[in-house]
Amino acid sequence: MSFCNFSPRWQEHGFCAVDNRFITQWMPDAKGDHVKVYLYGLYLCSSSDASMNAAAMASALSLSEAQVTTAMEYWRDAGLVTISSASPLTVVYNHPADVGGKLRKFKAGRFTDFNAQLQALYPHRMITPAEYERYYDFIESNKVPDELLIMIAGYCVAGKGENINWSYVLTCARDWISQGIRTPRQAEEKIRQTEECSEKMNALMRELGRKSSPDFDEKQLYLKWTESWGFSHETVLHVAGSCKKGGMNKLDSLLDSYFRLSLFTIEEIDAYNESRRKLRNLTREIYKRMGLWCENPDQAAEVYVSPWLAKGFDKDALLKIAAHCFTRGIKTLEGMNGTVNKMLKEGCLSAEAIDEYLAGCAARDEVIARVIAATGSSRSVTANDRDLYGVWSDIWGFSDEVIIYAATLSQGRVNAMSHTGNLLSYWKRQGASGMDEVKKLSEQSAKAPRAAFTGERNYTKQQLDAFLGDVSDFDDI
Repeated sequence: MSFCNFSPRWQEHGFCAVDNRFITQWMPDAKGDHVKVYLYGLYLCSSSDASMNAAAMASALSLSEAQVTTAMEYWRDAGLVTISSASPLTVVYNHPADVGGKLRKFKAGRFTDFNAQLQALYPHRMITPAEYERYYDFIESNKVPDELLIMIAGYCVAGKGENINWSYVLTCARDWISQGIRTPRQAEEKIRQTEECSEKMNALMRELGRKSSPDFDEKQLYLKWTESWGFSHETVLHVAGSCKKGGMNKLDSLLDSYFRLSLFTIEEIDAYNESRRKLRNLTREIYKRMGLWCENPDQAAEVYVSPWLAKGFDKDALLKIAAHCFTRGIKTLEGMNGTVNKMLKEGCLSAEAIDEYLAGCAARDEVIARVIAATGSSRSVTANDRDLYGVWSDIWGFSDEVIIYAATLSQGRVNAMSHTGNLLSYWKRQGASGMDEVKKLSEQSAKAPRAAFTGERNYTKQQLDAFLGDVSDFDDI
């Protein structure tokens, strides 16, 4: 550890100083991801976290390692950083004040022709030595012919005009190189393809409801969709028909989502959109059946409805459950999820199966209501009543006739249902289950004299130990 260090809290609540020249000279021309990487790296320069590396930075910024490397190479070409090691990636930040006048030495005459050809592309302004240095560094770092960069610069100037600077040209060059374009012949073919797409681009503009001609950046987008991503012209036109209000930005967003989902044909995209439409409609209908307003069907569909369908429930089954939840006072999808899981446990995945299950529950409630009425009560059936009846009928095996008979014997009792359970428990212990058997036991109990209650009973130590455990251990409690 060095002599003086910031505390972790200082590190967390401190600040990162950014040179104004970076903001005014370099940031306006850089991509957003490149700026993120530069600023985060600048922050890390003052951090004492030795575990941070390119992978950790990529994770923190939600980027890939390749994107982090590309961003650092961009700032290296700008002169703001020096890459001292490619693997693992190690970067040294240069002060912006030192970038302008720190020119590399090249052999005399090495770039004479290049300078003349590049300057000819900008007849209305002079290219500065610092700008030339950026181009030289790019050529040497990427080991590409001078002619390739001249062709790319000419292509950019023809599309955007002389106002573009070295940063825009090198960004375009970096993109072309990533596509495998490293020779003048390949660049010429790329430019030819771009020019040939003009007619297709005009058709795309008409599909988007635009009368103006496509600009340079829009042509680049089209080439990205068709050349890099692999969409056909017909597919692009088909998708464009659904986003006339959003224009090229909306179209790019849609194609990006389809690309991530590996949906490339019109048939695949239409099938996906139809599935999404049905899912949204089903989600809205479920909300409606529950008496609710659906504000965001996409989120609810993703969190609840889609997993329900994946479990095997069909549309009618889910609507049936939603209506059942409404009658039960369940007002949230999370509450409905509990009912869905209960139906899943019962094996009721279709509307017909759910109807049969609910009909069985209704018939069961009718029997329970008769049991309650036999005790002399007129109250409604509760969940506790259902649980008790389930024990008496399903576990102990008593018939409805016997249970109602026990309830009749409990009529007038304070806790009639509990007394009914006590009677059934006694009969079960005696091995009686049929009506004749339980009636006989009841008659015997009625005739037998009741023992006087003394209020006291003595137990042996062995009996207490059997029931409570070793009573000598109670002193330790």
